[in-house]
Amino acid sequence: MATATQNGRPVRRGTRRTSVAPRPAALEFLIFEDNVGRYHWTIVDGAGENLGQSGGFVSHDDAERAARVVRDNAGEARLERRLPDPPVDLAARRDAATEDDSDAERWLDEGGSFSSEAVRQWPARR
Repeated sequence: MATATQNGRPVRRGTRRTSVAPRPAALEFLIFEDNVGRYHWTIVDGAGENLGQSGGFVSHDDAERAARVVRDNAGEARLERRLPDPPVDLAARRDAATEDDSDAERWLDEGGSFSSEAVRQWPARR
């Protein structure tokens, strides 16, 4: 029995381009000392962008230990969506303020300022 030959286009045998999902940028924890001698860690992405920074620590070792805790446990952290705080009703607040409060508020809005001496002389509220 004879087989038929194919007279179609030849099959290309080359590399096919496939879309590969980009790998997430490598993250790096960096520890640095600030101008007042406190140590912080910061998370930096592969492009050098700062993604987050810690509060201050007394020593380099404390900052490094905290960075390791964050790094080791970040995968287990929950991401919760929080609703924004409700807007403040400024009109209701202004109505509730006493005359002295609104005068002080207006004065500050117009560019007034306090000196530390004036604050010490101001009577305390009870």
